[in-house]
Amino acid sequence: MAQRVAVLSDSTLDGDSRAHRVAAAAAGAGYDVTLIGRAVPDPGPAPPGVRVLRASVAETLHRHRLRRPRPGVRRPLAYRGADAYEYRNARLTAQAALIATRSAELDVVHRALPLKAAARIGHAGAHLVQAVRRAWTAVRSAQYRAAVRSRTTPGGPLDKAVVTLTRGLRGTAAWRRLDPLLLDLEIAYGPVLDELRPHLIHALGHRTLGTAVRAAYRAEGAGHRIEVVWDAFARRAASHRGTAARDAHERAYAPLADGVVTVADSYADQLRKRHALSATPTVVLNAPPYDPRPAPSPGVREACRLAPDIPLLVHSGAVAPSRGLLTVIEALPKLYDLHAAFVVPDPADPHLLALTARAAELGVTGRLHVLPYVQPADIPAFLSSADIGVLPVHHLPHRQLALPTRYFEYAHARLPVVVADVRAMSAATLELGNGEVFRSRSTPDFVRAVGAVLTNPRRYRKAYDRTDTLRVWSWQTQSAPLLDLYGRLLGPGREG
Repeated sequence: MAQRVAVLSDSTLDGDSRAHRVAAAAAGAGYDVTLIGRAVPDPGPAPPGVRVLRASVAETLHRHRLRRPRPGVRRPLAYRGADAYEYRNARLTAQAALIATRSAELDVVHRALPLKAAARIGHAGAHLVQAVRRAWTAVRSAQYRAAVRSRTTPGGPLDKAVVTLTRGLRGTAAWRRLDPLLLDLEIAYGPVLDELRPHLIHALGHRTLGTAVRAAYRAEGAGHRIEVVWDAFARRAASHRGTAARDAHERAYAPLADGVVTVADSYADQLRKRHALSATPTVVLNAPPYDPRPAPSPGVREACRLAPDIPLLVHSGAVAPSRGLLTVIEALPKLYDLHAAFVVPDPADPHLLALTARAAELGVTGRLHVLPYVQPADIPAFLSSADIGVLPVHHLPHRQLALPTRYFEYAHARLPVVVADVRAMSAATLELGNGEVFRSRSTPDFVRAVGAVLTNPRRYRKAYDRTDTLRVWSWQTQSAPLLDLYGRLLGPGREG
């Protein structure tokens, strides 16, 4: 009987290339693999030979902080919860409709003059009362929304003081108070793992680590051994509170993992020192499979309905201010007939809507194309018909450490790249000669770099043929040490 491996991800899986590649590699090595992630209405196909389980994560504990923010001394009039906020605003809307109806009624219904005058006076009073209610509700609603925003993106002096106090009092258990979402994941994924009884759990990211370790403890108490492999990513938390929660959670559970893998040598060294690990984590780049003779694909160019001679740059990945896509938008008026395609997980993302609004202001809407994600296995072929792959990210500490997944996907698409001058990407690009580096956030320098690539794109594409880089940056190569780790942890012939 094949040994069971559970690949656990806090994502919807469809755009999670790391989860798909890990699951496919384990299945190819003969393991019985189950890929576990969040439930979505329209899930994509599973990797070959892999069973997919999708759990509904209600986020009840996480959302409680947002639905019932603490107003504090700064917002004493704020509603105490989402129910009161929604109820008062609904009542106000309903009352406004009744008053408007009454106004129409007084205009069309015949009454004697004294009765009509009295009705008009009474209706004017209702208008006055409604105006007072509207003003009062607006004040309380504004304070409530401000309280919710402060909960959503905490970072004020008071919140930092609370975070510091919580860490001091609760130590590594502070994550329970600082990030209740981690407990929501336990509620959703814990029973799935208990029923599945895998021999090994591959926990992707820090949020699934605690859930995997606790499942292993429960299984061992019942006489079944589970090995836990933690796949650690170098990512920035959204707030000071999130950073503190992540640090406490990792310190509590990282030393309990049986094996650790990550995406860069520099980050592996950091992890070993930070968590006093007994061994340096195994480095496994999240690279696509190598195809020595990729078939040409119209892909992104066809999706944009562009002729082969129209220059096209592409950005594939999530949208956030720190991704630097505003630099691309600002550059389009200076790049004439160049088109840009953003391949994104959520076309309705608020920041993406702001970017498209800015494109409209600059008069370049017709040269900006927003496309949905494709399946991870199809990404390089889909992107290959573009002329340039861009990564205009801002300078953030976690971006200095490792090459991002999209960089490898551009490389396997044989695309010249234009990347910001963050340490890992700029070093790789300058060494390989597959693109140009520009100063992050500098639109003129981005325009210069794109122009240089468009002047002689073949020169940059040939860089991929001059070395064995793509074979090294391939999942065939990168998955080998991961499977070696599995083999060492599970040993031969283990069942249960």
